[in-house]
Amino acid sequence: MKTQEGPLAGKTVLVTRPKEQADSLLTLIKEEGGIPLPFPVVTITGTDKELVEFSIHPISRFKWIIFTSKNGVDHFFSFIKENELSFDRHKFAAVGEKTAQAMKERGIKSILVPNRYDAEALVELLKKEINVGEKVLFPKGSLAPSYIKGQLKDKAEVEELVVYETKPAEDLDWDIVLKADCFFFLSPSAVSFMTAYFEKKQKSRILKTPAFCIGPTTKQAALEKGFQHVLMPERYTAEDMVKLAANYFQGGS
Repeated sequence: MKTQEGPLAGKTVLVTRPKEQADSLLTLIKEEGGIPLPFPVVTITGTDKELVEFSIHPISRFKWIIFTSKNGVDHFFSFIKENELSFDRHKFAAVGEKTAQAMKERGIKSILVPNRYDAEALVELLKKEINVGEKVLFPKGSLAPSYIKGQLKDKAEVEELVVYETKPAEDLDWDIVLKADCFFFLSPSAVSFMTAYFEKKQKSRILKTPAFCIGPTTKQAALEKGFQHVLMPERYTAEDMVKLAANYFQGGS
């Protein structure tokens, strides 16, 4: 494994992903010679309130079940297993390959996935596949936008189900943020939580640090918060974020 060699040699990369999901990304950074700095500004916790209410109604009323994150998959299927609910002739869709992989690990074999891994592409694909009036279940996080529901309102009846809560982490050593050569943001909430902390503390300094973002929504959040160097890979994956950072620090962008 490379440690002091490679395109990211000597560069400290601050990773804001929740720690239980960050291992593979930290390894990728190390393999490119970088110094990964785990900094989980986001915490993910399950929520039972809406799920309990949901369990009262038969899941069979939905034709489609769609997911836009691995967290949504994990928390929804854990609830399904615990309550011994089953699927009957449902259709499934996922925003990207990592989300789809999490679904396959739960036994779902046929999954609709757009070629471009973002909500806009997923909506475009669903509009072609969903029949008018079909019911769609969308398990999501507490801070996830209602973009999909709004875009499909003329085609389908979308029910959003909050299956996990996204909150800012506590007891972090915020001073280490100032040591980073770049930030890796994998959600808009990570951008918001970090900039909120630095609102009155050296905010201008962190906004000059290159911010690598997983996709359009996260990129937009970074731009709105004032980051001056915001970069996004063509493919919205963690692997491609690392490749983009490697290219950036080699003078490729």
